Order: sequence, then structure tokens, then C-alpha cells
Amino acid sequence: MFVESIFADATAHLNGIVDPQSRIWALYLIGSLMLAFVGYGHLKRSGHLAKPGQDHPGFLRYVFDRDIWLHASTRQDLFYFLANGLIYYGLISQFLIGSYGLSMVFYNGLVSTFGALDQPVISSGWSVLVYSLAFLMAVDFGAFITHWAQHKIPLLWQFHQVHHSAERLTPLTLFRMHPINLAFAAFVVTLLSAIAYAGVFYLSGQAPRALMVLGVNVFLFAFNLLGYNLRHSQIWLDYPAWLSRLFVSPAQHQIHHSSDPKHFDRNLGLVFSIWDQLFGTYYRAKSYERLSFGLSRTEPNPFKTVAALYWQPFADAARLIVRFFDTGRRKVIFALIMFIAVVSYGQLFMNSNHAALAASNQTALPSLRLADLTWTEVQSAIDQGYDTVLVPTAGIEQNGPHVVLGKHHIVIGHNSVQIADQLGRTLVLPVIDYVPEGDVGDMPSGHMQFAGTISVPEPVFEEILEAAARSMRTHGFKNIFFIGDSGGNQQAQARVAERLQAEWKAEDMLVAHIGDYYIANGQFDALLSQGYTSEQIGTHAGIRDTSEVLFLEAQAVRRQPLLAPKNRPNGVIGDPSLASAEIGEKMTKLKVDAAVRQIKQLDSFSFRLKHILSF
Repeated sequence: MFVESIFADATAHLNGIVDPQSRIWALYLIGSLMLAFVGYGHLKRSGHLAKPGQDHPGFLRYVFDRDIWLHASTRQDLFYFLANGLIYYGLISQFLIGSYGLSMVFYNGLVSTFGALDQPVISSGWSVLVYSLAFLMAVDFGAFITHWAQHKIPLLWQFHQVHHSAERLTPLTLFRMHPINLAFAAFVVTLLSAIAYAGVFYLSGQAPRALMVLGVNVFLFAFNLLGYNLRHSQIWLDYPAWLSRLFVSPAQHQIHHSSDPKHFDRNLGLVFSIWDQLFGTYYRAKSYERLSFGLSRTEPNPFKTVAALYWQPFADAARLIVRFFDTGRRKVIFALIMFIAVVSYGQLFMNSNHAALAASNQTALPSLRLADLTWTEVQSAIDQGYDTVLVPTAGIEQNGPHVVLGKHHIVIGHNSVQIADQLGRTLVLPVIDYVPEGDVGDMPSGHMQFAGTISVPEPVFEEILEAAARSMRTHGFKNIFFIGDSGGNQQAQARVAERLQAEWKAEDMLVAHIGDYYIANGQFDALLSQGYTSEQIGTHAGIRDTSEVLFLEAQAVRRQPLLAPKNRPNGVIGDPSLASAEIGEKMTKLKVDAAVRQIKQLDSFSFRLKHILSF
């Protein structure tokens, strides 16, 4: 699973144009293009658009200037974009997703220092807005302070200069970040985000939730939509003076990339410009300034190859360290600094692990099944971060003369707990057995033609699913997944999930139908590869179903079944005589793995974190 997670994260950034959590999502690019037209019109009217002695270019030629998009620097950006995901997003990010444990370090520190609050300071009605703003401020200050350090500390600058070596700016320049640069920023931003989470948790008395749009903090969504991609472009878009005092405009960030010494170390902010004003790094042009980009005017880009963008900063940093620690006294100081750093980091790591372990102990529930818990145990689980529920569906239907009517209940009842255990911080609702199985009455259809089958109309089934989901949302669960062990349940689950996800799209909610559990689990192909034929495998009460029940509850399979009445179908499609508990164990694992894989792809925290770290 770890390797699969690495691969998924390593390639996820390549889908950025269709993912709202990426800064280069298509809608963000369209928003930037619309604002570019505004900036283009202003420059044209002011006479600053054309270079001396040249005519004004048309809008498309201005935006898609060949000198920019075909430049060697842009090609470096593209190659760096493709390669960097494999190094940073695929591996380093796996070690940056322990934000919850870190949050609990700070939360437990607040409780032990100040005591638990008798009454929340922040009401539940305000907590979503407060946390959304607190998260934004934490991310933004983290981005600023790491950026400030990367410019002011020579050792860090050796790695950050990779970003500033771009001679032409495009949206892909965003990804021109050295992995050391990114890892440092990720650590600080994660730290401050955890503090924000713990603070709001302490003051509100409940696990914080952010106001989200398509999985993105609503304020960051607006920031991305309103011209973020113009920051790395040649398109000059300045804000009025009063607005520039609040927010960093695209023009201000372009000035930050300027190769003119008077612009060095200016405008280090991401969203807000207040940090630049507090630290004395604020700069706003009084009027349009024609800029050139790069490290300096004489040598804008010393990195001649993409490989050099990776290894050369290490070489430069090593030379810097050797020059500084070239005396015996400095060597002793360096050794002392390294010792303190290692001990401090180790202490922080141990505290984080202890807090995570304490949190784990606090949530050591008697069961992951909701029905087996008391209400106080459920509330404690919610308070400690249990934010996901599985809604398993089954059915009471015929499964041939040899398997009991509750086959699906047995299978999904077991598998849903296995899935929850692998996901972590997940509870399982009672299995829903009342599902559509065919028409009732004088002319029954489907499984209702066999004695004992229970069927409810599809709209009723959908209402049950929806009511269960709304109940869980009321209690504070953020992720709700429908998992059905019967083919007849799949479409209704998908419809309900789609409706609720659309209704709750402005919240930090994720509602989804986990169809891979039933449809794309690889069972059929696995049996074919073992030499079984399609007819032997079958589609109902054949090898697969019977084997699963033999593995999970062997007594539910009749060794000497009562035969079906004469001239009546027995309800079997396949050859159950070939079933075995060994096959059932493999079939069960395939279902569980398929569900876990799909859920992790839907709700990858590491990917959600990455889109806010790429500044």
C-alpha cells in the first residue's frame, strides 16, 4: 500500500489541469486568462504594451508569446514539473502527512497548561468560518516565513535560487522548486497548520472543519481563481494601492522575480502583503515597470541542465559550509549546532509519536461497528478524529439451495470492518439489508421469485441511504462512503452519493459510492487466470460467492441442500461445487483491497496538503 500511495502521489500532479486541488486547474487558468485581458487593456491604453519601436501585439500573441513559451527556461520548467513529482510529491510528502498527531501534541499541551474549557469560546456556528480563516492565516504565514528564511539565510538560498533562475515566467514556474526547498516549506506549513487546528479544537470543543469548495479551502479557492497563475507570467496586473496593502498582486510577485537589484528580497508574501509590511520587504511600483527575470542581469540562469537544477545547489551549499567552518573553533560550534538540532528534532518526533499514541489509546474502541458502541464512545471517537463512516448494504435474497439468504450480510459485514480498520479513524454503520430485489405482488420479478427474498422499492432504499448519511453529517462525520455487496444496490448508491456531494459541495464533506468494491475488484480475472471458465465462475451463487461464505461462515453453506421444486430454477449461475475456503480468502481480500484503494484515491490527504505548499 505504501508503494501504491507513493506512485499515486508521484503522478497525481500530472492531472493538475482537471483537479481543483491543483493550482493549474483549468478553471483557475481560465480565471487568470480573463484577468489577463483586463491587464492587457490597461497596458494598451497606457502605451506600455509594446516595446520601443514595435507595434502593439494582439491579446493572444501577448499571452502566448513565442519568446516565452518556447524559451529554454520554459523547457526547463516543463521537465522539472514532470520529474519533481517523482522525487517530492511521491516520496517526501509521505513523511509530511502526520499533521493529526502533531495537532494532538499542541492540543494536549493547551489542555494540560490551561485546563479543559467548561464552555466553548467559539460556538459551533462560527467554528467553520474561524477555522477556515485560521487555516488560511497559518498557511500564508508559513509560506511567508519560509520564503523570508530562504532569501535571508545563505544556506537555504542555495536551494531556493533554483526557483529564481527562471528567465521566463509561466504557470509551470510554480513547480520549479528544489525538493529541499519544498520539504522545508512543507515542514513549517504543516507545523503552523497543526497549531491552528489545535487552537480552534481547544476553543470550540469540537474537531474543526473548514469551509470547502471542491475539496479546497474556500479562501484559497478564491485566491487561486482570481489570477493566481498571473503571478508567474509576463502579464502585468497591479492592484490599487489600498488593495495592494492587503493582498499580493501578480505584479508584485513578478517584481519579486526581477533581476534588478532594487527588487531583490521584496514581496515575499503568498496571499497577504501584511507580512511584507511588518518585515520591511514590501514594495509596490508607482507605475508599470518593464522587468527582466532571473538571478541577476549578468547571469540570470547558471543552471544549464535540468540535472544541474538538482545537484548544483547541494554542491554550492557544501562549499558554503566548508568555507564557513574552516577553523577548529567553528568546527566545534558546527558539531554543537548539529547535536542540538538532532536532539531537538528527536524530542519533537518522540513527542509527536507519544501524542499520536495517546490519541490512539483514547480511541481504542471496543468495536468499529457503530451499533456495538455507546453514544459516549462514539462521541469520544469523533472528538479524537474519527471522521469517516462506511454505509454497508447487503440484501436478503436467494443464493441457490446451498447458501443462506443472508450471504451478502455475512460478506459485507466482515469486509466493511476490514476496510475500516485499514483506513483508520473509521466506523461502520449497521448493514442495510432492505434493498431492491425485484417487484412484489402477484407477478414478482428478479429474486422475488424465490421464497424468503425481501424487497423494497428503489426510492425507499435511496431514502434510507440518504437518511443514514444525513444522520452521520449531523454528528460531525466528514467522509461518508456507500459500499454494496449486491449488484442491485450499485446504481442507487451512486445516485444518492452524487446528490449529497452536490448538495454539500460548499462544506468539507466527501460522499462517494465505492463501486470498485463490487465491480472493479479483479475477482473474475483472478479466477480466469487459475484456469476456471466463465461458465464455471458464473455471476450468482457460483464459485466466488460460495467461496466467500465458506471462508467467512462455513456453516452458512449447506453440504446437503434441499433441492429446488421440480420445474423451478434453482437460482444458481455458475458451479459452486468448485468453491473452497482458500478461494474465498483470496476473493475477500480482492474486494477489501479494491475498496481501500478507491477511498484513498478519493481522499488522499497528502495530495490535499501539497496543493497549498506549492507557492
